[in-house]
Amino acid sequence: MIAGEPPRYKRQDLWAYPRTGPLYTMSAMTRFTIAVFLHLVGMVGLFIGYGLEWVASSLLRRSTNAEEVRAWLRIYRLSLPISGPGLLLLILSGVYFASITESMKQGWLLSSLLAIVFAFAIGFVFILPRVRMLRAVLPEGNTPLSEAGRASVQDPVIPTLIRVRFLLALGILYLMIAKPDLATSLFILLGAIVAGLISATTAWRARPASLP
Repeated sequence: MIAGEPPRYKRQDLWAYPRTGPLYTMSAMTRFTIAVFLHLVGMVGLFIGYGLEWVASSLLRRSTNAEEVRAWLRIYRLSLPISGPGLLLLILSGVYFASITESMKQGWLLSSLLAIVFAFAIGFVFILPRVRMLRAVLPEGNTPLSEAGRASVQDPVIPTLIRVRFLLALGILYLMIAKPDLATSLFILLGAIVAGLISATTAWRARPASLP
């Protein structure tokens, strides 16, 4: 390096310098901007996927033959590659925000992360097995549904869980905007779950007599 010439910083040497100064600030802002972008992408993907699930589960109950059921199940299957990665992006970006801001102590972020994991578990532990069970009882071709098939199609648990997850996602979005304390955050999430249950009351009123 020529005397008097300012030092040249290489990109790979950035982490060798103290976590202060303009170079670190620029790098941190870049990472933060990317994390915010991925967080928003995850939220959009989550609502698109959950919205497809809501529509598919509502119209699925009106199906009268096996081909109609398969058509709506294909839409549900399309939602999984959208909402699943969206949830994962929300979790990873949320953990990143907590690590750089030490905001895990804030009630709204802790509640949001727990609610995201809870929504993730609802899908894989409760909804997915019931959808697979529904596929298993479908007859071949475009034939009318059997009694077991009608009972599975009219199962109110699937739309109930889907609507609870959708309203829970809305509650998480509100927490990200309002940033309340822990008690208020938990109360809001509980209210979202109750709202999801209430929105599914029509599915339970229309429950066939053959269902246990």
